[in-house]
Amino acid sequence: MFLLGAGVLRAQTTTANDEPVRLDKVTVRGDAVPGLFDVAPASSEGLPSNLAATVATIPGLAMHHMGAAAAEPLLRGLGSDRVVTTLDGLPLPNASPTRTASPLALISGGLVAGFEVSKAVPSVTLGPPANAGYVQLTLTPGDGADQPDTSYAGAEWDLDRDGSDALAGVAAHRGTASLRAAAAAHSLGNYTSGDGTVVPAEDRNEGAALELGWQPDPSHRLRLGALFSRQELAVNSALPLDTRGTNTMAANGGYDWAGSDQTWIATRFGVGITQPHLDNRGPPAPALITADGRTLSLAAGISVRHKTAHGDEVIAGIDATQEDRRLQRNRPGAVDLLWPDLHQQDLGGFAEFTRVMTADWKLRIGARLDTAESEARAADGLAFNRSIRDLYVAYNGPAAARTAQSDLAGAANALLTGQLATGFTTSLGTGFSRQPAGASERYRAFSDALGGGYEIGNPAAGTEDKYELAWGLRWQRPTFLVNVDLFGSYLPDYLHRTRVGMTTPPPPPAPGAIVYGYRSTEADFWGGELELQWQPAKDSWLQLTGASVEATDRNAHRHLPEIPPASLALAAGHAWSGLSFKPWIEFGLGFTASQRNPAPDDMPVFADASAFTLANLQAGFSWRRIRLSCVVGNLFDRNYHEYLSPPAAASPPSGNLLPGARIPGPGRSVTLMISYRGR
Repeated sequence: MFLLGAGVLRAQTTTANDEPVRLDKVTVRGDAVPGLFDVAPASSEGLPSNLAATVATIPGLAMHHMGAAAAEPLLRGLGSDRVVTTLDGLPLPNASPTRTASPLALISGGLVAGFEVSKAVPSVTLGPPANAGYVQLTLTPGDGADQPDTSYAGAEWDLDRDGSDALAGVAAHRGTASLRAAAAAHSLGNYTSGDGTVVPAEDRNEGAALELGWQPDPSHRLRLGALFSRQELAVNSALPLDTRGTNTMAANGGYDWAGSDQTWIATRFGVGITQPHLDNRGPPAPALITADGRTLSLAAGISVRHKTAHGDEVIAGIDATQEDRRLQRNRPGAVDLLWPDLHQQDLGGFAEFTRVMTADWKLRIGARLDTAESEARAADGLAFNRSIRDLYVAYNGPAAARTAQSDLAGAANALLTGQLATGFTTSLGTGFSRQPAGASERYRAFSDALGGGYEIGNPAAGTEDKYELAWGLRWQRPTFLVNVDLFGSYLPDYLHRTRVGMTTPPPPPAPGAIVYGYRSTEADFWGGELELQWQPAKDSWLQLTGASVEATDRNAHRHLPEIPPASLALAAGHAWSGLSFKPWIEFGLGFTASQRNPAPDDMPVFADASAFTLANLQAGFSWRRIRLSCVVGNLFDRNYHEYLSPPAAASPPSGNLLPGARIPGPGRSVTLMISYRGR
């Protein structure tokens, strides 16, 4: 039921109609994850401290790091609010304009029952359009009442970071009622890089999740879920403020009923609140600065699904979301609004039709239309003792004085899936989506920027269109499996960060500093992903994954800077299943290509990074319901720097990382784990 990241390579990969096709989404269910209790492990053995560490193992998904714990996802080169994270349909936005409060970073790993990552032509039923895709978390274990009872517990000790993780949970069914509960906690210290640098990386978090279900008969089902996670401390090496005492709470539910054997009605609702707090109490600083905020997310929807006698399926419905975000910084003698009371709402209608063309081929066609409203309701507030509205105009022009926008958004796509021959399935998808500008890109008030200087939103920013084409092929035989994905996207109005001016007197801030803002440009994205699993002999395995994406700013005639480098990972192992203790061992290599920042003036936060290769060794054994393992990460203690990791911003409270230095990755680490699963 836990260790979700360990099962990515063998995860179920399905379309919306559960056909074994790679393109549409990657599904990882907590109750189907190998690695804990199977003889052979999967790569990335270990308890996930947060969900960011879990989903980062999926090819095509990368992380933009602000610290060891603060990470925000990018899907196929597209990030920010373009990636929408949901919990059973409830959007969970990043609760900080500095991108340090991503829900994947704040929620303890193992609290959810599973997740799906939709990377290409996603179903229009998932909610308001997301130009990058969706990370869909769920508290529901499998299909509810038909799942077996289980209990689980695990503990992990990280010897390098002098910390530990713990997780426990249970899923049970009694008559018409079902229950799933989980609790997790971790406490991690600093880590040491390959060159001996001690990097401030303290990370302490605890949380719990609960879901209750009631299914009195096959035609009716009610579910109610809740999740709470508290980030006690996360040291943000790239920012002068650390995250402390930040609570994330979510409650949602749904009621489904079948009007007949062919027609089903589904409803859902949810509310989520994140209350981030940041301060500089740890690092040495001349004055105390704090930042407090509140992000509220609401969602509701209803849909009708009808299946014909021929097997065709029609889904139609409406959904609505609302987000309110506010965050203010308190410094000696002044208060700055970093998010000036943002309000966003979306109302959408959708329809999707799946046609069964033959026994082997299906065509899914869908479209949705959304009306979106957004506003900065406190735009006349202050940032650095100046009117935020006046600052908007100073750096974006007169049109930015209007801080309320109405947008027409939506999506339309088609996905063809089928079987070419026995063991060969393929998919071809094409689509269009239109998403309004993100909250930070449109309404971030004037404040410090990653990489130095200052940053401000652009209220005049419009919608962003995306045209995409994706092709996938899956070849499966008894001893091997190959997935290949190729994709291309064209965004004629890609909203990107760029230099828009300089600061002017009077201070603060100091005159002559760079100011970054948001402008539209023409851009395209191309790339591919590969996954291979091979069993050359009994109890032996080989796994290979790779991903690459290239993005071009057509107007500037150069590559875009916020793009992850190409990566390749290989793991080979063997198990001795005939022995009573069932030992196993696995050796892995991960290669990350070099990456050059093509636009250091626009995005100086990313420095050129050299290629590096990391080796990992893990071994262990399982006995009855107990599993013990040991993982040695970065086996040869290599010193390396991630491209999507910014430089250190301030003097750390501990360690010896210098301000402005590149933040290195962890050196050699040893992790011990024990886990138990009951029935």
